[in-house]
Amino acid sequence: MSAPYTVRLGRLGGLPTLMAHCFLGHSGGWEGLVAALDPAPDALAFDMPGHGRSPAWDDPQGHGDYQADVTAQLAGLIDRPALLIGHSFGATAALRHALYNPQDVLGLVLFEPVFFAAAAGEPEYDAHLRDEHGFAAALRAGALQDAARAFMQINGDAPPWDSLPEKTRQRFMAQMPLIAASRPGVFDDSGAMLTPGLMAGFDRPVLLVTGARSPGIFQAVVRALAPRLPRAEVATVDGAGHMVPISQPAESAALIGDWLRRNGLIPGGAARQQE
Repeated sequence: MSAPYTVRLGRLGGLPTLMAHCFLGHSGGWEGLVAALDPAPDALAFDMPGHGRSPAWDDPQGHGDYQADVTAQLAGLIDRPALLIGHSFGATAALRHALYNPQDVLGLVLFEPVFFAAAAGEPEYDAHLRDEHGFAAALRAGALQDAARAFMQINGDAPPWDSLPEKTRQRFMAQMPLIAASRPGVFDDSGAMLTPGLMAGFDRPVLLVTGARSPGIFQAVVRALAPRLPRAEVATVDGAGHMVPISQPAESAALIGDWLRRNGLIPGGAARQQE
């Protein structure tokens, strides 16, 4: 598998941080959040296969599990224990690596992970399957524009399709097959993250962040994950949708900074406890 494109953000000497973006996103989407974090982290962001400046996904093993390959790329970028921050699909890859490699993890920040398997059986899960019926049908028919339009509507706070530049629309259309290849990980739990006892044994602090205006399925996943992870906290950003770390970077950074201090990952926690 080809090496991903990476970019350094923040400052050298800050908290080691690795950042995994959402579907249709890229590493530059983290710039606003990193700029708002105080103190600035020593952050490495990467582009998933077929996104940003990374090469197209070549599926070298022929297994069609995009989450497994993104998780492997993420693992290859870790050279010291780090804070892992993921958004949407990127959050599922960060969680998958963290559960099996806690020694790599100082803490875990997950913005609305799309690990739908965790919410199976909930009303929001069934509603989501109905909502994405049009997307799935268009993808099976090879109607990539219809699939991309439908996918963006499912996320709730995406810009109107017709408002996007033609180059952006073409890029999103080309990325639609990657979403189909994510299903083994996000719907079928190919990473076996729901194995009994696995999450219960994860002893690192976890911050689960959701947007108050997000579609129900994203909030249902957060509600399903929180009780499974012993050191999980849930924070909600008012007025935000699924794109919360991009649309509300300052609010997101404030939540992360407070959580990092309370968990002793950056200076200030001890003084705060004494007040």
